[in-house]
Amino acid sequence: MSLGLWNPNSVFAGFDDDFFTDPMLTTPSSLFLGTQPSLTRFKTDTMRHSSPHYEVTENEKQFRLAMDVPGVKPENMKIELENDGRVLHVSGGMKSTTDTSYEEFKFDKRFTLGKNLDTEKVTAHLTDGVLVMTAPKVEKLPPAKKEIAIVHGEAPALLEEEKKE
Repeated sequence: MSLGLWNPNSVFAGFDDDFFTDPMLTTPSSLFLGTQPSLTRFKTDTMRHSSPHYEVTENEKQFRLAMDVPGVKPENMKIELENDGRVLHVSGGMKSTTDTSYEEFKFDKRFTLGKNLDTEKVTAHLTDGVLVMTAPKVEKLPPAKKEIAIVHGEAPALLEEEKKE
Protein backbone atom coordinates (compact mmCIF):
# COMPACT_ATOMS: atom_id res chain seq x y z
CA MET A 1 0.00 0.00 0.00
CA SER A 2 1.18 3.55 -0.60
CA LEU A 3 -0.06 5.06 2.64
CA GLY A 4 0.15 4.31 6.34
CA LEU A 5 -0.49 6.13 9.60
CA TRP A 6 2.65 7.77 10.96
CA ASN A 7 3.12 7.91 14.73
CA PRO A 8 6.72 8.47 15.82
CA ASN A 9 6.01 7.81 19.51
CA SER A 10 4.30 4.45 19.24
CA VAL A 11 5.58 0.95 18.72
CA PHE A 12 2.22 0.34 17.08
CA ALA A 13 2.74 2.85 14.26
CA GLY A 14 0.22 2.05 11.56
CA PHE A 15 -2.80 1.45 13.76
CA ASP A 16 -5.63 3.94 13.41
CA ASP A 17 -6.72 5.99 16.43
CA ASP A 18 -10.21 4.55 15.99
CA PHE A 19 -8.85 1.12 16.91
CA PHE A 20 -8.92 2.04 20.60
CA THR A 21 -12.53 3.17 21.09
CA ASP A 22 -13.37 0.91 24.03
CA PRO A 23 -12.68 2.68 27.39
CA MET A 24 -11.39 -0.61 28.80
CA LEU A 25 -8.64 -0.82 26.18
CA THR A 26 -5.42 1.06 26.68
CA THR A 27 -2.37 1.46 24.52
CA PRO A 28 1.01 0.38 25.88
CA SER A 29 2.08 4.02 26.15
CA SER A 30 -1.03 4.92 28.15
CA LEU A 31 -0.29 2.14 30.64
CA PHE A 32 2.92 3.90 31.55
CA LEU A 33 1.50 7.41 31.45
CA GLY A 34 -1.69 6.55 33.35
CA THR A 35 -3.98 8.02 30.70
CA GLN A 36 -6.67 6.59 28.48
CA PRO A 37 -6.45 6.61 24.68
CA SER A 38 -7.33 9.90 23.01
CA LEU A 39 -10.77 8.80 21.77
CA THR A 40 -11.99 7.72 25.20
CA ARG A 41 -11.10 10.82 27.21
CA PHE A 42 -14.53 12.43 26.82
CA LYS A 43 -17.87 11.11 27.99
CA THR A 44 -19.68 12.58 25.00
CA ASP A 45 -17.35 11.46 22.27
CA THR A 46 -19.40 12.54 19.27
CA MET A 47 -17.33 15.15 17.46
CA ARG A 48 -14.68 15.93 20.04
CA HIS A 49 -12.06 13.42 19.04
CA SER A 50 -9.15 14.67 17.00
CA SER A 51 -9.15 11.88 14.47
CA PRO A 52 -11.25 12.52 11.37
CA HIS A 53 -12.30 9.43 9.47
CA TYR A 54 -10.46 8.79 6.25
CA GLU A 55 -10.47 6.40 3.32
CA VAL A 56 -7.54 5.42 1.14
CA THR A 57 -7.98 4.12 -2.39
CA GLU A 58 -5.44 3.53 -5.11
CA ASN A 59 -5.10 2.08 -8.57
CA GLU A 60 -2.18 1.64 -10.98
CA LYS A 61 -1.99 5.37 -11.76
CA GLN A 62 -2.70 7.23 -8.51
CA PHE A 63 -3.57 7.09 -4.85
CA ARG A 64 -6.35 9.03 -3.17
CA LEU A 65 -6.98 9.97 0.45
CA ALA A 66 -10.47 11.21 1.37
CA MET A 67 -10.88 12.72 4.84
CA ASP A 68 -14.12 13.83 6.53
CA VAL A 69 -13.76 17.40 7.85
CA PRO A 70 -17.34 18.73 8.13
CA GLY A 71 -17.59 22.44 8.85
CA VAL A 72 -13.85 23.08 8.46
CA LYS A 73 -12.90 25.82 6.01
CA PRO A 74 -9.80 25.64 3.77
CA GLU A 75 -8.20 28.58 5.58
CA ASN A 76 -8.44 26.62 8.86
CA MET A 77 -6.52 23.63 7.50
CA LYS A 78 -2.90 23.03 6.64
CA ILE A 79 -1.47 20.28 4.44
CA GLU A 80 2.30 19.82 4.35
CA LEU A 81 4.81 17.33 3.04
CA GLU A 82 7.54 16.53 5.56
CA ASN A 83 10.66 14.34 5.63
CA ASP A 84 11.60 14.88 1.98
CA GLY A 85 8.03 14.35 0.80
CA ARG A 86 7.56 10.99 2.52
CA VAL A 87 5.15 12.16 5.28
CA LEU A 88 1.84 13.89 4.56
CA HIS A 89 0.80 16.09 7.52
CA VAL A 90 -2.83 17.25 7.65
CA SER A 91 -3.94 19.51 10.49
CA GLY A 92 -6.70 21.97 11.19
CA GLY A 93 -9.69 22.78 13.30
CA MET A 94 -12.98 24.52 13.75
CA LYS A 95 -14.37 26.82 16.43
CA SER A 96 -17.98 26.69 17.51
CA THR A 97 -19.72 29.21 19.76
CA THR A 98 -23.21 29.19 21.16
CA ASP A 99 -24.90 31.51 23.66
CA THR A 100 -23.41 29.69 26.64
CA SER A 101 -20.41 27.76 25.39
CA TYR A 102 -17.33 27.83 23.21
CA GLU A 103 -15.84 24.69 21.70
CA GLU A 104 -12.80 24.12 19.56
CA PHE A 105 -12.26 20.98 17.49
CA LYS A 106 -8.76 20.19 16.23
CA PHE A 107 -7.23 17.37 14.23
CA ASP A 108 -3.68 16.44 13.37
CA LYS A 109 -2.80 13.41 11.22
CA ARG A 110 0.40 12.22 9.60
CA PHE A 111 0.55 9.57 6.89
CA THR A 112 3.65 7.86 5.54
CA LEU A 113 3.69 7.96 1.76
CA GLY A 114 5.18 5.27 -0.43
CA LYS A 115 8.24 5.91 -2.57
CA ASN A 116 6.23 5.17 -5.69
CA LEU A 117 4.28 8.47 -5.48
CA ASP A 118 5.12 11.71 -7.26
CA THR A 119 4.90 14.01 -4.24
CA GLU A 120 5.54 17.10 -6.39
CA LYS A 121 2.07 16.68 -7.92
CA VAL A 122 -0.10 16.19 -4.80
CA THR A 123 -3.43 18.04 -5.05
CA ALA A 124 -6.12 18.73 -2.45
CA HIS A 125 -9.80 19.59 -2.98
CA LEU A 126 -12.45 20.36 -0.37
CA THR A 127 -16.09 19.73 -1.29
CA ASP A 128 -19.10 19.27 1.02
CA GLY A 129 -16.94 18.62 4.10
CA VAL A 130 -14.74 16.03 2.41
CA LEU A 131 -11.07 16.79 1.76
CA VAL A 132 -9.72 14.70 -1.12
CA MET A 133 -5.97 14.54 -1.71
CA THR A 134 -4.58 12.78 -4.77
CA ALA A 135 -1.06 11.97 -5.91
CA PRO A 136 -0.06 10.27 -9.14
CA LYS A 137 2.21 7.27 -8.99
CA VAL A 138 5.66 7.47 -10.52
CA GLU A 139 5.73 5.76 -13.87
CA LYS A 140 7.76 2.57 -13.76
CA LEU A 141 10.17 2.44 -16.63
CA PRO A 142 11.43 -0.89 -17.93
CA PRO A 143 14.96 -1.67 -16.77
CA ALA A 144 17.50 -0.20 -19.14
CA LYS A 145 19.85 -2.50 -21.01
CA LYS A 146 23.27 -1.38 -22.07
CA GLU A 147 25.74 -3.45 -23.97
CA ILE A 148 29.34 -3.04 -22.85
CA ALA A 149 32.04 -3.30 -25.49
CA ILE A 150 34.90 -5.72 -24.82
CA VAL A 151 38.34 -4.30 -25.59
CA HIS A 152 41.24 -6.60 -26.43
CA GLY A 153 44.32 -5.98 -24.27
CA GLU A 154 45.31 -5.28 -20.67
CA ALA A 155 42.96 -3.59 -18.26
CA PRO A 156 43.91 -0.10 -17.12
CA ALA A 157 45.46 0.35 -13.66
CA LEU A 158 43.33 1.53 -10.78
CA LEU A 159 43.10 5.27 -10.49
CA GLU A 160 44.70 6.70 -7.38
CA GLU A 161 42.97 9.28 -5.23
CA GLU A 162 44.49 12.72 -5.24
CA LYS A 163 46.17 13.70 -1.99
CA LYS A 164 44.77 16.85 -0.43
CA GLU A 165 47.18 19.03 1.52
